Amino acid sequence: MSNPLFNEERWHNVERTGSDVMTINGAVKKTGFLLFILLLTFGATWDSLERTKLVFGMSPGPTIAVAAIGGLVLALIAMFAPRSSPITGTLYAVAQGVLLGAASWIYNQKFHGLPVMAATLTFGTLIGMLFLYSQRILQATPMFNKVIIGATVGLMLGVGLLFILNLFSMGQSLTTALYGSGWIGIGFSVFCVGLAAFNLIVDFGFIENSAKAKAPKYMEWVGALGLVITLVWLYLEILRLLSKLQSNR
Repeated sequence: MSNPLFNEERWHNVERTGSDVMTINGAVKKTGFLLFILLLTFGATWDSLERTKLVFGMSPGPTIAVAAIGGLVLALIAMFAPRSSPITGTLYAVAQGVLLGAASWIYNQKFHGLPVMAATLTFGTLIGMLFLYSQRILQATPMFNKVIIGATVGLMLGVGLLFILNLFSMGQSLTTALYGSGWIGIGFSVFCVGLAAFNLIVDFGFIENSAKAKAPKYMEWVGALGLVITLVWLYLEILRLLSKLQSNR
């Protein structure tokens, strides 16, 4: 949910060796590569589920669980061992391609065409936030970063606590309200979408500042992975929001 790779102390206090340093263009290219891998895996997963449904009628639930856990583990490895990010980033893209492909397939069974709409809005949000950042309408100031990162960590802890409470058969009414299609659920999803979108500004700022600070070349992979993490979160939140709105029709 949050983006642990963009920890300011870790991001700037890294070993600098030689003249081969990070550039914004390099981070953009690596982001494109990871998204390409993610989309390939997404398509393969969707196609596989279509074939499996027709032949076996199996549920993609276990696939989503394994991909989600795998993605979390890979993100944590990259956070503590940033030099591994070329490998962990690529594997993360594969895992999230499986997760998004399976989740999107499920939503598409109930609301045909919803994943396409969610993908379009995700791309539009990315372009819009990049424009606002490039024009300095929104800037990743220290205060802005603290507010957005603090809100993201708070949301992550709250959702984690709610998950634990549900394991002990507690908090079901709150879970139903937040993840249901009522106005509270819709409001919660709007908040999550907005927070994910503002995290893009934080990501852009960290990448730009690190390139200016001449961070090591491998940090381009860390920057790319961080952006992909945020985009995956944004897409899932938009998908969830659209499904709630469709349910209310």
